[in-house]
Amino acid sequence: MKKPICAFLALTAALLAPLHAEFRTWTNSAGVAVEAEFVKAEGDDITLRLRNGTLAIYPKAKLSFPDRDFVDAIKDAPQSEATEKPSTAVDPKRKAKWLNRMEKAEEQAKETGLPILVLFTGTSWCPYCVKLEKEVFSESAFKTFADQNLVLLKLDYGPGGSPSNKRDEKLKTEYAVTGFPTYFLIDAEGKRLSRGGYNNGIDPAKFAEWVNRSAPKK
Repeated sequence: MKKPICAFLALTAALLAPLHAEFRTWTNSAGVAVEAEFVKAEGDDITLRLRNGTLAIYPKAKLSFPDRDFVDAIKDAPQSEATEKPSTAVDPKRKAKWLNRMEKAEEQAKETGLPILVLFTGTSWCPYCVKLEKEVFSESAFKTFADQNLVLLKLDYGPGGSPSNKRDEKLKTEYAVTGFPTYFLIDAEGKRLSRGGYNNGIDPAKFAEWVNRSAPKK
């Protein structure tokens, strides 16, 4: 039964590839679904373009079996220029790094067109800040997502939320931060798109969903 299905997918891919990849529902091995179009398969990683235009990279092994069959059927099909070139200006080799100054983050956001994740944290004293770091930000899946989707700004405060400089004190007041961790998604002009904090069960996939819901559609 599997061979006819694969043959059908290969034929469908051959017909669609010269025009443009199609949006479809992709599901990972945990059952989490996302609407995206296939961009490319490179090694063990699959690059998908979400409906808001951002790119996401998933290990092939974490996709559902039907999705793996779909990728196997289309990865060697001829690709048009439209499917080979992502609609984002972000360098595919970009590596997102945590910055500590707002002006630097805004500069990167203007260059890349990406939103800024502004993280107010206290990793030396705040247990939930440490949990958020461990469960999301230190994970390779988050780092891969951030490379193509986020400019990262981390403001690390001392015990009780004491700032180490006037610059961070001003931002804490400006953003009305009273608890840690607190994070915001903003655009290059400083417009606040969404706000969040630690919650049980948070992981890189759920964090990426929050970003994709909050980020402006392209």
